[in-house]
Order: sequence, then C-alpha cells, then structure tokens
Amino acid sequence: MLSLSNHNNEDVPQWAGFFTREEYNAFLNELAGYFQDKGFSPVLDGSVIKIEGEEFGAQKLGLTNVAQVCKQREPAYYKEAIASHFGAMERGELFRKEFEKNAGTYEKVKSYIGVRLYPQHYIDNLPKGIFIGKPFAGDMYAMLIFDMPDTITNIKPEQAEQWSKTFDDLFEVAVRNTKANNPVEISSFDFGELQIWFAEADHFFVPNILFELDDRPDLVGEYGALVGVPHRHAALIYPINNIEIIKAVNNLIPAIHGMHREGPGSLSPSLMWYHRGKFIELPYELDEKSLKFTPPPSFVELLNDLADKG
Repeated sequence: MLSLSNHNNEDVPQWAGFFTREEYNAFLNELAGYFQDKGFSPVLDGSVIKIEGEEFGAQKLGLTNVAQVCKQREPAYYKEAIASHFGAMERGELFRKEFEKNAGTYEKVKSYIGVRLYPQHYIDNLPKGIFIGKPFAGDMYAMLIFDMPDTITNIKPEQAEQWSKTFDDLFEVAVRNTKANNPVEISSFDFGELQIWFAEADHFFVPNILFELDDRPDLVGEYGALVGVPHRHAALIYPINNIEIIKAVNNLIPAIHGMHREGPGSLSPSLMWYHRGKFIELPYELDEKSLKFTPPPSFVELLNDLADKG
C-alpha cells in the first residue's frame, strides 16, 4: 500500500495492464488530485483505494472500471472521467440514504427494483448474506438491485423479506423494470463475411438482452444463437441457421475476448450457445498464436448435422 501522492512512477500493475506507464502515472496523478481536493488522503492498495469516511458509500473504492473508461480517452480528459465516476457515487450515496428510509414499503420501491448481471468471481468475493440473486449462465450471476438515478445498490435479504413476495415474483418485476427503464439499441452489421446483431447503450444493463431472447425470434436462428456479453455496454448475437456458424465462432471469440479485456465494466469473456431457452458455455483458450475451441458434445453434434446439410 502507498499514498497516492507518493506513487513515484510505479510500474503498471497487472490489473491496469491496458495502460502504458505514462498513462498509468497520469491516471494516479488525477486520482490523487481529485480526492485531495475533497480533503481525503487516499491510499492505493492494489486495484482499490482506501479513504476515511462514507461519502462514497464505502471506504474501499474499486478502480478497474474508471481506469478502463480513462483508457478510452486522452490523458487530458482523465480528470473529467474521474470526477464523473466518483461524483456519481457521491450523489448516489446521498440518494440511497434517503431511499432506505422507505425500503420496507414495497409499493414505494417497486419501480426501482432491477436485475444486473455480474461476473461470478465478483459475487464470490462479496460478504455472504448481503445480496439475493441466482447463477445465470456461464460465469455470470443475476443479482437483484435497486436501480437508482446515480447508483446501483444490492437488495438485501432483510429488505426483500419485508415485502412478502417470492423471489420469482421479484425477479419478474426486476427484468420488466430494467428493460423499460434502460432501452438498448440493437442493430445488424457486417462482421467479416457475416451479419450479427450488436446491442449497445451507455447504461450498465445491455447484457440484460439475454433475458429477452425467448421473446425475440428476430435475434435467434433455427438452431439458436451464439451470444457474448463482454462488458456492461455491449452484447453480440449471431443467429444460427447453417454451417456458417464455424466462421462465426472463429470471428466472435477474438472479438468478445478483446472487448472483455478493454471494458469498461468487464462482464464475461465466454462464448455461449443459446438453444431452447438454455445457455450452454462453449469453452475456448486464446493466445497470440492460437485458438483452442473445446465445445461440449451437444454443440459438436450440431456442427456435424449442419455440415451434413451443407
């Protein structure tokens, strides 16, 4: 751990490996300036900073997402990105404190109930008993949340218990609210020799398009679809109708892998097969020299059937 004001041109750590050394130093300088201007003495501890006080809702603040946002800009705009990120957290904490005074009354909070997909490794590192949700698909977890104007916070089990609603009832409301409150732009575009669907938006809920596939035959082919949700702002969907799926696999894996690494809000590097209401993970290993694809037997059977049909 070290004071942000004395990072002394530290080497770029693995979690921020997308930065050059100059970019990383510029990021830390702007970060230190932001918190020092607010009267804090932040301490850097890996991919988090530690501060005294609860103005931001926690004393440990993650840096990965804001760093990914900065990487997509020139260093001259890091200050603006950092202020926007943590300013929203500060406003959100003020709203949350007032909001929780009514959290026990279902009708007052119903419209804020939502669901967000998180990486399973993020869930595994949370204290037990402070959230509710369920494993969704691959390495993702669907958590019930309050979707507030400037922040997202987990719904606590004791809050939900006051509402006398089943989990399934809450999940249905959450999916419906999130879709209504966070529209997603979906467009078809050329991807090599293929046509795929691409969903995008500035908010955090683009991956929730996966909840809609049962009701979106326009996005799903005769044999299902290949899907990827690399980060919170994007989803890629390829309808499966013929043996062209092989080209789709070879093109989608590098794209999903790269987008997941870049973020911001990285979710999953997985390629999945959506078929008959289920998501089946299609494992792969990718490095600079090769791609090793090891699908399950059911997907191999599909490939063989499509090859026979030409």
